[in-house]
Amino acid sequence: MRHRRYFQRRTGPGFLHPSAPEDGRSAGAPRPGRGARPVLSRERRRTGVTPARTIIDLTTGAQPIANEDESILLVCNGEIYNHRELRAGLESRGHRFRTRTDVEVALHLYEDLGEGCLDPLNGMFGIAILDLRQGRLLLARDRAGMKPLYTASTAQGFLFASEPRALLSSGLVEPSPDWAGIDTYLAVGYTPAPRTCYRGIEKLPAGHYLVIDRNGVRRQSYWKLRYRSDGPRRPDSEYAGELRQLLDAAVRTHLDADVELGAWVSGGWDSSLVAALAARQASRPLKTFSIVFPDHPDVDEGRYARALTASIGSDHHEIEFRAEDVPRLFSTAVCRLGEPCLASPCLLLYALSSLAAQSVKAVVSGEGSDELFAGYEWLQHDADVYYRLRRVVPPWLCLLPAVRATDLRWRRLWRVLAAPDTLAADAEWYRVFAPREIDSIISPEVRNGRPDVSPLRLDPETLDSCRDPLERRLALEFTRRLPEGILMVADRMSMAHSLELRMPFLDATILEFSAALPPDMRRRGSQEKYILSFMRDLLPPEVSSRKKFGLLAPMRQYLTGSLRNFLFDLLLDPGALGGSLDRKALERWLRRWLARPDPYLRRPWSLAILAGWWNSCLRR
Repeated sequence: MRHRRYFQRRTGPGFLHPSAPEDGRSAGAPRPGRGARPVLSRERRRTGVTPARTIIDLTTGAQPIANEDESILLVCNGEIYNHRELRAGLESRGHRFRTRTDVEVALHLYEDLGEGCLDPLNGMFGIAILDLRQGRLLLARDRAGMKPLYTASTAQGFLFASEPRALLSSGLVEPSPDWAGIDTYLAVGYTPAPRTCYRGIEKLPAGHYLVIDRNGVRRQSYWKLRYRSDGPRRPDSEYAGELRQLLDAAVRTHLDADVELGAWVSGGWDSSLVAALAARQASRPLKTFSIVFPDHPDVDEGRYARALTASIGSDHHEIEFRAEDVPRLFSTAVCRLGEPCLASPCLLLYALSSLAAQSVKAVVSGEGSDELFAGYEWLQHDADVYYRLRRVVPPWLCLLPAVRATDLRWRRLWRVLAAPDTLAADAEWYRVFAPREIDSIISPEVRNGRPDVSPLRLDPETLDSCRDPLERRLALEFTRRLPEGILMVADRMSMAHSLELRMPFLDATILEFSAALPPDMRRRGSQEKYILSFMRDLLPPEVSSRKKFGLLAPMRQYLTGSLRNFLFDLLLDPGALGGSLDRKALERWLRRWLARPDPYLRRPWSLAILAGWWNSCLRR
């Protein structure tokens, strides 16, 4: 890991500064439209950088890293897992390395390949390369979007950082809301790239890079999810055996570090498989970490996590989570989140990260498996029924019940049936708020556009590659909710404790393998993640016989019980969302939502996260 808080704690955000370099050396091309020259910030040049947390090369791994003649400089938030192979090839071509750190390989690859340096990299990264000779800045984000990268163009220069708080702390970006981004957040629970909920701040999409040079600003993709066939159909066991080898190798590279690593375990298949493989390769008993809910055994997975950790002989640690932890952690966790997101339980991951960070500097986990191998129940059975109905029921006939339905399941059915096309129907599965509900609680003065669910539409190339409806739905999960929801929350909550989170299922080799996997290897009948069932020998019977059960807090019990006043006080505060909420209408909605048998209470909780983000990041 390279300086998790690099852009914020050490030197502020990176930027193209409108003044010449202090050493008098030519800085290259002017910034488009202003005659500015791209240089490192004065503060960074004056103080240098000491990594807050370094995982590989503890002695010489400080950044920025320069090439041999110091004409090219690099900063990177992340890890390059195939750095040893890349280093050997570069050294054979005459490149000289100054450090043992993994990310220096990207610098020398850039010398050889320019923008093509991103293709050989297998890792998670938000990366910046400043080429002083060419007057060029290259920014890039990894294929799956495991690491974030935010940008802002201002009158003083172009800024970039690994989280929006760093850009705001520069004083060059005004902390004001983007109501179009907020509209999409309210609709689906997160805001897909490139938009954010901040006016003037964007995020680079996963698998994309951005170049700033004398020709202006250019953004394009270097990798896209494209499903394909890899030849004649093979026996099921061959596909399963190949995945097992790839996952075992990915876990091995993800354990490469000069410090001790651990593993998150939930008692589910994905984290358990990663932990089991990691325990086999670790030189000492693996440290494992899980979160438990002692007051709510119906959602507590502790017994499954303990069964797994007993079978692999790990040094297991647990942290308890109760209702009183919600108000205690809420403001801090949502502040560190940086932008509102409902796609993953941020408070639980914040607490789990705090536990792990007391013992290790990095952990491995099972994120990404569900999106690659169809781990979500809705992707198959319910979806198939709904889409068959779409063939015979006219959409116009469903418009009125779609507006009037209140029960979660019926509401989703009618909205899927009423959608004008298949892609719009896909987006309806993520629906949190309907447009009329947003209009009833948000003041009309701040409504300046209604993107709603339209940012979720798939890239045409990815869509054209989908071989069946299941792949189309998986592509939506992988390219939208995974990077901008699940991975964003996981990264932000772990990095709040300077803990690096590594995800072997999102290794580049497994992404390519999954893209060529026959669709029926993902789901076979009612068996989700069918291909993983061939690895059940790695797991204890208690875990291998389980159906998928996501990591969830018992929010209904919390919000209808001891936290009811916390929710009402937060949302009915006259200053909530800058006074843009209709408090009387919202109070009526809150009482209605809390009275219904909705097990997740997504609507009131999404508003709570939005209000918490506003208070911590926008309110002065």
